[in-house]
Amino acid sequence: MKIDNKPWFWIPLLNFASGLPYAVIISVSVIMYKNLGITNEDIGVYTSLLYLPWVIKPLWSPFIELTGTKRKWFLSMQLLISIAFLLVGFTIPLNGFFFMTLAIFWVAAFASASNDIASDGFYLLVLPEDKQSFFIGIRSTFYRLSMLAGNGLIVLFAGYLEQKYSDNTKAWSYTMIFVGLLMCFITLYNFFATPKTEINAGDKPAETNKQNFATVFASFFKKKQIFIILSFILLFRLGESQLIKMLTPFLIDPIKYELAETTTNTDQAKALDIYNSKVKKNEKLSGSELKYLYAKLPILVETFKGEKLLEEVTSKDKKLIKDKKEYESANSARITFINELIASNGNQKTNEKGGMGLTTEDIGLIYGTFGLIALTLGGILGGIAISKQGLTKWMLPMILIMHLPIIGFVLLAHFHPASIYYIYAVVIVEQFGYGFGFAAFMMYLIYVAEGESKTAHYALATGFMAMGMMLPGMASGYIQNYLGYGNFFIWVFISTIPGIILSRFLIFPKDFGKKSEAV
Repeated sequence: MKIDNKPWFWIPLLNFASGLPYAVIISVSVIMYKNLGITNEDIGVYTSLLYLPWVIKPLWSPFIELTGTKRKWFLSMQLLISIAFLLVGFTIPLNGFFFMTLAIFWVAAFASASNDIASDGFYLLVLPEDKQSFFIGIRSTFYRLSMLAGNGLIVLFAGYLEQKYSDNTKAWSYTMIFVGLLMCFITLYNFFATPKTEINAGDKPAETNKQNFATVFASFFKKKQIFIILSFILLFRLGESQLIKMLTPFLIDPIKYELAETTTNTDQAKALDIYNSKVKKNEKLSGSELKYLYAKLPILVETFKGEKLLEEVTSKDKKLIKDKKEYESANSARITFINELIASNGNQKTNEKGGMGLTTEDIGLIYGTFGLIALTLGGILGGIAISKQGLTKWMLPMILIMHLPIIGFVLLAHFHPASIYYIYAVVIVEQFGYGFGFAAFMMYLIYVAEGESKTAHYALATGFMAMGMMLPGMASGYIQNYLGYGNFFIWVFISTIPGIILSRFLIFPKDFGKKSEAV
């Protein structure tokens, strides 16, 4: 049954409701944890594990395929996601927030993956193929717009609150509560805007209900070229999966930390005396002396906007920090630098981090303005190009246009330009390339899902895609820490090559996705 029911009214926000939770759980959480003192290694591992629900969603996709309606499923899951984000907001100020918020994000991730299954199936059910090819660009664009709303506007809002309250904990707590309320509004809109004329699975013809989980799974793995298909899906985003996890830390991390060897402050001068008399002479520090260095040793941090002292953090949400782990988390940058200083007997007075030293507000502004416009334009043009000339003509050009902009981040990491407009230029090109190029990948996944069980097969395809994002992402923090940002981005670029090579062996109809002349 094909009922399109004014798709311009429901496709944009339905896909926005798929992308926003994904952005918050997978990407915005990286920025949040970075600003709350979590290390790159922990960020890479634990936030990548949040991909797991998208990896294993094929295990329950047949259940969604065969029970209830897709509309009831995605509305229920969007409501659950809204509640989860509200809970994250209320949990951030608590001690041990890291693992508690991860657990709530985990629940939200399962709900979001289920929402994706139902939303994708709903789209495939109510639109004919020729309209699917036209709206694939719109879907991709609004999905990415929602991610930019997270990485851009929501991060900009969080950055504004960080400046206003001078308290990252409070800022991110309020931000997540706002995100939860925003998801409530989107859920309500989708309740009224989406078509209600969908067949309930229990009312489908008897021959349809005879399908079972094993049949649905088996039919997917019987597709022609299945080995090449799965290899391509797993490797296509090998570079991007690592880039996404470490790009935000790259933009936030300072250019370098450096010991300030002169000061007029009495406490800092006393800390320098301990450093000169003990650390430089490789003499053992007492516990009290080490604590004093952690608290008072003058450290300069060089950011994009110049140098400033890296101050000790002693309070959190108007409460004095007394817990040792909480203190170490809040002052991780100072403690790490001082430990390295001690280990080198005072010889390593500079720690080159290699980041760009931007503020949270800077990142939100970059991605929420010109990046937003570039992505929108790229996604729309990508969908139009495929609908006009088919997927075969555009597959390779789109993949290249998507991956080549990584070179821009290689250049940023090596040259650290003084003007922020260079960063704007790299982001604009990268976002346009992503919007334009990703349309081809999404259209190919639609081709892979062709057949009797579109919803379940599409979920299987995107589940393998998520696995290809999760595993490299888990290792990204360690790879970056070993290589440094400059060499890391070179590695990311090299990682795109296997997917490009595999794309040349894919077989699909020449005009797949091309809009019918009769329409």
